[in-house]
Amino acid sequence: MKKIMCLLIVLITLLSCKQKSEIALNYNPPYIEGATVTETIFGKLISDPYRNIENTQDSTITNWYKDQTQYTQSYLERINGRDSLIKATYEIDNRKSYNIKRHFLSDQDNRFYLKKNLGESYYKLYQNTVSWDNEDLLFDPKIFKVDLGNDYTINYIKPSWDDNYIVISLSYSGKEISELIIIDVKTKERLPVILNNAWPNSFLGINWLPDNSGFTYLHFTNSDSTKADFKSNSQSVLYQLGQNPETLNYIFGNTTHPNLNILPKEYPTTKIKYASDKYVIGYIAGVNNFWRAYFTDLEQLKNGKPDWKALYSEEDKVKTSRGILKGNEYIFITGKDAENYTLASVDMSNIDFQNPKILFQPKEDEVINTFRVTKNAIYVTTTKFGIEGFLYEIKNNDIKSIELPKKAGRVSLSSKSVSYEDLWVSISGWTTSNERYKYDSENNRFKEDNLSIGAKYPEFKDLVVEQVMVKSHDGEDVPLSIIYDKKKTRMDGNSSTMIEVYGAYGDAMSPYFSPLVLDWVAKGGIFCTAHIRGGGEKGEAWRKGGFKTTKQNSWKDLIACSEYMIDKKFASKENLAIYGSSAGGIVVGRAMTERPDLFAVVISEVGVLNPTRMETQPGGGGSNIKEFGTMKDSTEAMALIEMDPYLHIKDSIDYPAVYLTVGMNDPRVVPWESGKFAARLQNTNLLKKPVLLYADFDAGHEGNSSEMKVYEEWGNVFSFVFWQTGHPNYQLKEEIIED
Repeated sequence: MKKIMCLLIVLITLLSCKQKSEIALNYNPPYIEGATVTETIFGKLISDPYRNIENTQDSTITNWYKDQTQYTQSYLERINGRDSLIKATYEIDNRKSYNIKRHFLSDQDNRFYLKKNLGESYYKLYQNTVSWDNEDLLFDPKIFKVDLGNDYTINYIKPSWDDNYIVISLSYSGKEISELIIIDVKTKERLPVILNNAWPNSFLGINWLPDNSGFTYLHFTNSDSTKADFKSNSQSVLYQLGQNPETLNYIFGNTTHPNLNILPKEYPTTKIKYASDKYVIGYIAGVNNFWRAYFTDLEQLKNGKPDWKALYSEEDKVKTSRGILKGNEYIFITGKDAENYTLASVDMSNIDFQNPKILFQPKEDEVINTFRVTKNAIYVTTTKFGIEGFLYEIKNNDIKSIELPKKAGRVSLSSKSVSYEDLWVSISGWTTSNERYKYDSENNRFKEDNLSIGAKYPEFKDLVVEQVMVKSHDGEDVPLSIIYDKKKTRMDGNSSTMIEVYGAYGDAMSPYFSPLVLDWVAKGGIFCTAHIRGGGEKGEAWRKGGFKTTKQNSWKDLIACSEYMIDKKFASKENLAIYGSSAGGIVVGRAMTERPDLFAVVISEVGVLNPTRMETQPGGGGSNIKEFGTMKDSTEAMALIEMDPYLHIKDSIDYPAVYLTVGMNDPRVVPWESGKFAARLQNTNLLKKPVLLYADFDAGHEGNSSEMKVYEEWGNVFSFVFWQTGHPNYQLKEEIIED
């Protein structure tokens, strides 16, 4: 008996040694030599072992990213089921015969929109009538600058008020700085004009003058994302049809109006919402919710001598650029003395934001989301905890709650203008696709008016959503949305589970319908969204609860939600994954470094993972300083150090499996934040699980412009999570070694 026991012990020891040997062999990522920089910041010693990776102009660094990508692909491509998962997500997301986005319905009842037919890989620009019976192709982006070999896509369109012209914004390889062209709608010919250095997809777009003689847009004086002054000193310009495109008519910015004290990292944008507007509004845009604004007369603008007068300041707490002019009344959302916001108005002849007219106050647990103004009414949408949407009508000073056709997680509105009664209401949820209705206010009826033929998803029929409240570390209730298959999910903790987070800029994680996510759930996964502090689910106070010095609440909320999923037997520590993109990188990165024992997988896509160094990147961190803080302030510097995932990586810690992605053309989050994070993790002295870094050299912050890449990337994420959480159908194929 003793001999048998001894043999078993020897055998177990040999197997253990063999397993450790295989792990060491399998996870041997490309090595890069570090260059440690040690600094003392307001009395605190900081060590940065991979500062050299910030030099992306060094070919050694560039080649290391390429080697990392090749190494990552060598694993991803060996995951059983990955290719079929990609194929399935493509099929299910393209079940409609066509998809439409960027839809404009003009006052003349002409439709302008981007459309992608089944089997096509990109969107083209079309025009149609209101009855959908006369579709014309206006522009195919693949014919633009074909000699250069760039794969251009359309990221924004804006027709003139009379429908005679349409501006098209084009970019390639994920770059967001765009080129603008103008199409004559009647002839379908392109005007001999290209306007460079625009970014209309993110900065209030294109604004046609009411007489259709030209338009305004934000011009970036330096579009080189590798330069220190990238995105600095941007200026709003006026382009008038027929002028020399090389001539830049600056109308709003620190160049033309130094008296307005516009900072280099602020964005002086302009807005003309409708053709009936009497004024142009100039906004000083940034990541904060409350901007300052100015206004000027349209004739002054056209004459090139706008006299910008103060409209409101940041202290007036008017929310961003969401105001609408109706005649001489300016209607807006305000956070003044209202954490959940109120809808109010002022008279432009007697501007007084201290004493506005209050039009609508939401219920205690609802937050105003958006509003539209029509000829006879105002419509307001609200959300409860960011997960249930409501619609209200304000008419003749009466407020009425409108019963929606079905329960909605998200409600969005569109209309022609303040001169028409037309209103469209779109509703969707976690498991219900978007449905668009035209609302008849006279008869209080909704009529379906979808932009495309709806698709059927029978494979999702057993999916259910639970909305729960989770107690965080300080007793705060955090909303958590859980999607799972009621027939396949057993509360035994064995399901692969992914929790998605963001938690920044006051952006609420509202319900959205994603066939890609739901297909993963139908295959046995559980998908959750944690509505953590830093977002806007509970109003401005919720945002400030995960902001600068309170940022730790964001990742502690995630930790609390993760513990809830384990306590309720949805998941276990062995199969729990967390996912964050962009600013969500801070949250998943710090949750991992604070509680490495709690997670099996961490996914960060184009993530902020080294925020203490944001101010040194091209553009100097931009307006993000207002969200996360500055290293020049002692209090905010300590908060930045505390929220920096890279600085909290330690040796001799068994960290979860990690998958990181970067777009090498990303103008918002520099690739080296993820690069440094990967190098630090890969070179700890206890690397038991894979740390994979995927660098796409044809992608930006929002991914690759190639449509198929979207499905490949989600296939990578979902198959990696399945692999690392033990799903039997998604394990590694045996590696074939050739002699």
